[in-house]
Amino acid sequence: MRISRGALGLRTLEVVLGGLFFYAGLQKVLHPYEFAEAVLAYQLLPESLVGVVAAGLPWLEVAVGLCLAAGIKRRSCLLLLAGLVAGFLVVILITMARGLKIDCGCGLFFQRQVGLAVVLEDLFLVGWAAGLYWWELLRSEKCGPGSIVKAAP
Repeated sequence: MRISRGALGLRTLEVVLGGLFFYAGLQKVLHPYEFAEAVLAYQLLPESLVGVVAAGLPWLEVAVGLCLAAGIKRRSCLLLLAGLVAGFLVVILITMARGLKIDCGCGLFFQRQVGLAVVLEDLFLVGWAAGLYWWELLRSEKCGPGSIVKAAP
């Protein structure tokens, strides 16, 4: 049994993507009031739902990021992450169209305002997750689900 370098490289990309979402979610969990203020600033939800979203969304990011990094239900995790980022992208675009100048509340390494850079970052993340999902589909058809071992010729 040999592990292909391509499969190992792509698995590394999954671990990094999962780690990014784990970290972003953890920052929101550790700073719940700041994240709730960021959710409220978008002015898209009734105030009664802001707390629910601000409490639940970070834990979803943490759980999905951790599971992806650990290799648990990788395709499901990739679909969830792509869906989350696509949802964030829609919210960012709505916010830009409304002309609001607010912090994105992304939870990564620094605060930044909603704008083109955040849109490009989200497009990149959706593409990353979608590409890995496509690779997982192809790999599972060749080698069976859950395998990073190269099929024997």
